[in-house]
Amino acid sequence: MIKTWTRIMIAAVLAIAPALMMADNNSVTEKLREFDMATASTRVDIANALMKTLAEAELTEGVIAFDASTPADTLAQQVNYWAGEYLYSTADYAEARTRAERALPLCRGKAIEADCLNLLALVCFRQADYDAAADYAMQCYALDEKSGDPDMMSASLNTIAGIYLGANRPQEAEKYILKAIDQAQRADNAARMAVLQGTASEVYHAMLDDTKALRYAMLAHATDSARGRADRAAVRLVQAASALNGLHRYGEAEDALRRAIPVLRECGDSHSLGIALNKLGKALLDSDRAGEAVPMFREAAALFVAMGDIGNELHARRGLYESLWDINPDSAHIELDRFDLLKDSLYSHATASSLARFNAEFDNEWLRQENAHHRAMLSRLIIGGGVLLAALIALLWWYRRRSHMRVAALQAIIDAYNNDADNNDTDTTAVAKGDSADDAITEADRAFLDDVVANVRATMPDGDHSLEALASAMCITRGHLNRRIKDIAGVTAQQYVTRVRLEQARAILRDEPTVAVADVAFRCGFDDAASFTRAFKRTFNITPTQFRQQ
Repeated sequence: MIKTWTRIMIAAVLAIAPALMMADNNSVTEKLREFDMATASTRVDIANALMKTLAEAELTEGVIAFDASTPADTLAQQVNYWAGEYLYSTADYAEARTRAERALPLCRGKAIEADCLNLLALVCFRQADYDAAADYAMQCYALDEKSGDPDMMSASLNTIAGIYLGANRPQEAEKYILKAIDQAQRADNAARMAVLQGTASEVYHAMLDDTKALRYAMLAHATDSARGRADRAAVRLVQAASALNGLHRYGEAEDALRRAIPVLRECGDSHSLGIALNKLGKALLDSDRAGEAVPMFREAAALFVAMGDIGNELHARRGLYESLWDINPDSAHIELDRFDLLKDSLYSHATASSLARFNAEFDNEWLRQENAHHRAMLSRLIIGGGVLLAALIALLWWYRRRSHMRVAALQAIIDAYNNDADNNDTDTTAVAKGDSADDAITEADRAFLDDVVANVRATMPDGDHSLEALASAMCITRGHLNRRIKDIAGVTAQQYVTRVRLEQARAILRDEPTVAVADVAFRCGFDDAASFTRAFKRTFNITPTQFRQQ
């Protein structure tokens, strides 16, 4: 039941914070206190009231509801996880971390675990606790790598790249973001690719390669603009402005930022707004317009203080110090003192050691994968060479046999002629026949997949949706089902079956606009609307409601 968009937001790298919710934060906080103090008999009602509030804030796709049969651990897991999501979106990072840490032990071994780890990585990053952020991010990546899902692996790698970038380690960040882009290309996910290109822009800007940074930012801007995502396109303009500042093209940077800032204000993206104000202050300051830069840096600093974002507040304080130096030296010294205090609190030896350790671990794992890849290639070359050699031997044998047959036939003719024998009994021809089984194989594979689809649809919505039941209905073992689908389609049986159900759901959403999302989920074999929404968005990069609106 996890909201997948949190997996693609890398806080300090992309400057994309979730929009502030419409719900009353005090109301949510009060309900959480009531939930913590409630007895077993009243906790379900309080949890349902809280989930209703979060649904009204559009955090969840529909209302997540519980009943008296819901296990206590599941109730606590869901309430604390979703509370953490909400509190993160409202920049209450300390309380978001507390809630996510309560949820994590209850998520172990479940699908929600990777999303909870990712949430904790983002929250810790916002708090500049890079040691903990790296720990959670690497745990999340390990789960995603185990799943073999390139889309989710790219999201986790993006998070790790963001952590390294925030810790002033752009060279390490480059390695992770390029690996993430490679995975996203495998997943063919345009929305994810735009996010990663934005991250790459930030990485190369930090490496002082602003030509490359600008190129990545504009690629991401083009993708988001084409998708009609004005809020994301505005963030890409902010990233492009960073590169333009680095290239000393201050007028172009200012123009891009003044286009982006109103959009960010309107959509409520306070974090991206703060970063845009920092960038605009920088452009004005470098254009010798320090007086105009001061209010930009002040507003940015206030936003980051409210969010507890030390890293970006640091940039605002430095901008204020530099802008005020010739205007008001006393105020400039105050900002310099704040800057030094923040800087000293950001980077510790423990954090540097931790990041180095994680980097070494990833390098070792990456090397292991590369070695395995090379071994696999060598094996294929050896096998291919053996097959080719066998084919050559078989061809040589056939040619020599055919030659012997022709020689024998000729000798028979000569013998018959010499003996005045009848030549009609001598067979002097050699016939080779062959056929291709390619078409038969294709038809068999197609028939097998048609059978899978038919059986999956037959169980919607009231049947047994397990792979064991599907295999039984097809009179094969689950292992055989997995292997056959993997060989034909290149995905696991579970991924293929889920896609069949989602395609059916998409057809219903398109053709039956009056059917509620929850009913569509049930008709297509999903247990609830939340898990359906999560799967739908992961596959199509859009929620069911958004798909229907489009």
